[in-house]
Amino acid sequence: MKKILLITLFFVCKNLLAQDGLIIDKQLYTIHDTIWKQLSTRNATLAKNIKENVDFYRLTYKSDGLQVIAFMAEPKLPGKYPCIISNRGGNREQSKWNSFSIPNFLGQMASWNYVVIASQYRGNDGGEGKEEFGGQDVNDVINLIPVLEKLPKADTARIGIEGTSRGGMMTYLAMKKTCRFKAAVVTSGMANAFINTKARPEMDKNVFGELAPDYATNKEAALKERSAVFWADQLCKTTPLLIMHGSSDWRVTPAEALEMVQKLYELKHPLRFILFEGADHFISEWRIERWEQTKKHFDYYLRDGNKLPNMEKHGK
Repeated sequence: MKKILLITLFFVCKNLLAQDGLIIDKQLYTIHDTIWKQLSTRNATLAKNIKENVDFYRLTYKSDGLQVIAFMAEPKLPGKYPCIISNRGGNREQSKWNSFSIPNFLGQMASWNYVVIASQYRGNDGGEGKEEFGGQDVNDVINLIPVLEKLPKADTARIGIEGTSRGGMMTYLAMKKTCRFKAAVVTSGMANAFINTKARPEMDKNVFGELAPDYATNKEAALKERSAVFWADQLCKTTPLLIMHGSSDWRVTPAEALEMVQKLYELKHPLRFILFEGADHFISEWRIERWEQTKKHFDYYLRDGNKLPNMEKHGK
């Protein structure tokens, strides 16, 4: 009887995994005129370009047997395009993808001729389950890869990944799990949860404490699991990284980025680091350059497939 039960559980789990990336629903997502007007006040040319050349969709897909919500932006013209997985910051309802950030962030990258897709993470926006702030919800990011494989415009031989703040942590976690990514960008990314919770006690109590499973009984392990500085050597070394941070960021202090950069430098990981002087968490003061550097990195490694740099000491 026990053997039969184990066999049954094996096939149930196998069936659930086989469904990862299954698209349950795909609906055109309409951006209202009020949002386009708001975007136009920032950059009228860019807003016009996105509105005329990018389509938006809301998707429901399977991840670990759960129905999870995602959003996608893709060029309107037919063709095959390189892909970017974008990881949101915040937690639960805070900083979730919304009617403004979808065209402003996903739409902007799609206007560069990329298919861009982004998860709300489990438990959010009507999705099933509960997010774990860097726990099993990293699978919601990884399972966007099989979602992309089902989309006709997605060139899944060329997939990149990016994330801001908590999304940076999710990007590191994803790079630990797979080498599918041809390039990665981390902006204001969390890299050491011990530094983060010490600088912001509310993160310890209200975020990690409420979302990370077994946090009360195994706090140190939970923080290490979410801190890339402790497992930087496990990041895929064929994924070149661009790390950007603002020197005046209080939400995720530059100390996290500097420690991570030092670790990656010692490991000779392909890396470019930009510390924007006087910039806040969103690098608002250097917003245009932030986007230019992001595009440049993805175009060079992801779109054009240039070779990795020589990280060994060399030259005259």
